Amino acid sequence: MKRFTIGVDFGTLSCRALVLDAHTGEALGMGECGYHVYDQSLPCGAKLPERAALADPAEYLQALTAAVRGALSHSSVDAQEVAGIAIDATSMSVIPCDENGQPMCFQDKWKNEPQAYIRLWKSYTATREAEEIGAAARAENQPFLTACGGHPSSEGIYPKMLETLRACPALYEATSAYLDLNEFLTWQLTGALTRSTGSLGLKNYCPDGNTLPDAQFFARLHPALASTPKKLRGKALPWGACAGTLTSAWADRLGLPACIAVGAGAIDGPISMVALGLHHSGDAMLTIGTSGVLSVVSDEWHPVSGICGQARDSLIPGLYGYDFCQSGVGDMFSWFVNNCVPARYEKEATAQGVSVHTLLSRLGFAQPVRENDIVALDWWNGSRCVIVDQTLTGALSGLTLASTPEQIYRALIEAAAFGTRTLLEHGEACGVKVNRICVCGGIAGKNPLLVQCYADILGRELAVSTLPNSAAAGAAITAAAAAGLYPSLQDAMAQLSQKQFIHYQPNMENHARYAPLYARYQQMRAFYAQKP
Repeated sequence: MKRFTIGVDFGTLSCRALVLDAHTGEALGMGECGYHVYDQSLPCGAKLPERAALADPAEYLQALTAAVRGALSHSSVDAQEVAGIAIDATSMSVIPCDENGQPMCFQDKWKNEPQAYIRLWKSYTATREAEEIGAAARAENQPFLTACGGHPSSEGIYPKMLETLRACPALYEATSAYLDLNEFLTWQLTGALTRSTGSLGLKNYCPDGNTLPDAQFFARLHPALASTPKKLRGKALPWGACAGTLTSAWADRLGLPACIAVGAGAIDGPISMVALGLHHSGDAMLTIGTSGVLSVVSDEWHPVSGICGQARDSLIPGLYGYDFCQSGVGDMFSWFVNNCVPARYEKEATAQGVSVHTLLSRLGFAQPVRENDIVALDWWNGSRCVIVDQTLTGALSGLTLASTPEQIYRALIEAAAFGTRTLLEHGEACGVKVNRICVCGGIAGKNPLLVQCYADILGRELAVSTLPNSAAAGAAITAAAAAGLYPSLQDAMAQLSQKQFIHYQPNMENHARYAPLYARYQQMRAFYAQKP
């Protein structure tokens, strides 16, 4: 009996594949391949507008091949024993395709057109369109507003479709389907178009995980948008469902047997819930990476204002999923290290054999929490939740001539934790109860001081995953369910999900000391959210 599956996780900067023993849950091999984010110009030389973030789908398909073959090579598993494969990817990374699932930028006619490429989740050029769609929907009290907390995001597919329609009408007309990145990649592997209930529910504003917003509403925005349902066609499938079988062409390319099961596509952040065994009401997962994601499942429906997305079956089948996001976490830390840290810190980090991030954390958290510490506002990439406005910017308060880089770096970490606490408290005030929080993401595994800071600020125990890539592991578990190795996704999770965590207990004395700093953070939020 075949006993192995493969999960492939597409993050913002790289693709990671994992071979999983689908009987024991052991990770047997990993493969990784990077790709580019284009924010100034495309490889062809086409200039990009400010706040654009694009990607070339050709690089993603090449990375898929390299990562899977690398994982197989490192695992020493016989490829003929692989039963299934599944993909997760960054969501709201929108790609226009033709009727055969090929990216529009592959056509000579559109190879120099930025709108024909992958517009990543952090591409914020459609802010005006998002505001226009939101205002029109609120004026009509459109039901889909519930699913997006009352505020469509400029990250989303509808604003990006409207942006394309205005910037390049001929491309919009020629595009057969707009897809979230996981849906596009799954289509490549199977040759059949399917949709993800996670993408449709949380990102395309379908509270039931399937039914799209009213087409006539979009037609009133612009007559050409009447084609929205057609361009978003496809059967919606939950995680763990089978989207089809691997085509012979992709089987040859990946070195896998043809016709093995391909699981339905998934969103990269929340899919880690599967690997961590989070399928009970009140379970929450905090992903600390390039951005921050707080994913919660519940057996109850509670509309939450200012949320990224909320829908039934959007995370774990049979439960309501709630998706809270911070647009900049790791990106914010990297910005500071790349632009504001003197060379002597890099020299010292090299001497100690650690990263600059680690050095700044050690120096910053060596000092106790003080009431007059620097406080930062974590809107370096806009505000994605509660106050939904991607034009908002970050801030620092309390700087003096004696302030050091490590103090500022620590303030940025605390700001990210304050932002998470704001999301958690906002959700619970709306009725979304959280009983336990598990943490994953590359930053969490590398920086225990950061995790302890989060625990202290939240005042809650945090259980940190030790998996090298929980998202890829989660995708591999969904592939086991899709391949029929288990009766349901929950059964696969019960057998294969992680059972051991590193537990961080909050220091309640620090929690109390953070109270005045958190109050200042909230005052800064209120002040900087005001429009002139």
